[in-house]
Amino acid sequence: MSRAELEHRHADLQRFSAEIGTLDAEAVHVAARTDFDETLELLVDLAKATDASIRLAARRLALQLTIRPSRANGAYRMGTSRLSTVDDPLAGVDLDLDATLARLDQHPRLRAEDVRVRAWRSPATAYVLLVDASGSVAGPRVATALVTAAAVAARMRPDDELAVVAFWSQAVVLRPIRSIAAMTDLVGALLTLRGGGTTDLALALRTGLRQAGTARSRRREILLITDGIATAGSDPMPVAAAAGAAGARLHVLALSDEEPSYRACSRLAGAGGGRCAGLLRASSAPAAVADILRP
Repeated sequence: MSRAELEHRHADLQRFSAEIGTLDAEAVHVAARTDFDETLELLVDLAKATDASIRLAARRLALQLTIRPSRANGAYRMGTSRLSTVDDPLAGVDLDLDATLARLDQHPRLRAEDVRVRAWRSPATAYVLLVDASGSVAGPRVATALVTAAAVAARMRPDDELAVVAFWSQAVVLRPIRSIAAMTDLVGALLTLRGGGTTDLALALRTGLRQAGTARSRRREILLITDGIATAGSDPMPVAAAAGAAGARLHVLALSDEEPSYRACSRLAGAGGGRCAGLLRASSAPAAVADILRP
């Protein structure tokens, strides 16, 4: 994207980039505190700038604004723990006598490693994020995807899994479910995303279900970011209804609050056994994600 195009889209570009090849990080952070959405949308566009130094600086700042440390202490997922029998004596405080004595069937005498205790454990979760990249993949759409991915990542625990799929008339897996790549790689992929064209929701859902189907985790949550309107491919409703058979729930983050669009999103979520929430601005993503994934 040329300097002229950037200035046409963002009238206040000079405030952040007074000269070619420069980007004022402090000005960006100050602006983000006032209007996070507009500032992130600017960075998304700058990440596609012709000037390589501007591109790199914008991607670095977008990372700083979106990625937060993972809340691995569990406070974000209260209510999901289950009492389980485990073979780590340090993991719990209550001896599971029956499970411990059952080890005598294998050995005449109990050993230290035969001790079983009861401990609270949270089941691992596989998250699959489906990002609508049809039409014009401009700043607002990518900014929303970035913050949503960051909101999901922030609630993940070490054993959780995350896949991200971008779709339009095609479906591209940006991050496979078994990936161990850093979130920074995903942010880079989203910032350079170039979709366009029509919207094949059925293809997106089939791709998402395939990712969920290969997850190690038994709990599987699919999050679809869309306006709910399919303009290509087959009817997405039967595919959405197949989520339960794959052990997954389909949730929809609706990009529009207009009646036909939101109704279509609600129907998709209902068919997939999940919830629907509005997502009109990138800054709303953390609350929307928390809403649809609540226990």
